[in-house]
Amino acid sequence: MYSYITFSNFVDTFRAMGRLRTRDGGEGNFTYDALRALFDYLEELEYDIGEDMQLDPIALCCQFSQYEDAADAVHAVDRDVYRDVMENNDPEESLLDWLRDQTTVIKFNGGIIIDSEF
Repeated sequence: MYSYITFSNFVDTFRAMGRLRTRDGGEGNFTYDALRALFDYLEELEYDIGEDMQLDPIALCCQFSQYEDAADAVHAVDRDVYRDVMENNDPEESLLDWLRDQTTVIKFNGGIIIDSEF
């Protein structure tokens, strides 16, 4: 049995489970803006595959991670690549390209989300 999930329902579910990061930087996996980007990505994915998805906030928190930028994300997942690429003229773009070659990257105003399962 499925029910239609709006963005508001999506955010409320994350908030109720303590997974919405507060505006003052308090604990939580995602900011409001990140959840907007993740919700849009998941809706587009549902459309592309032609299949409804189940909302499982814990699974989404395990699969996806929010970072300030590509440098922050690469530093967390591969410090050797981070160190090598930081010597480039445009390290942020190079790090973003590297991430895109490895996994799904969702950019939004205020940061990026990556699929951590790579």
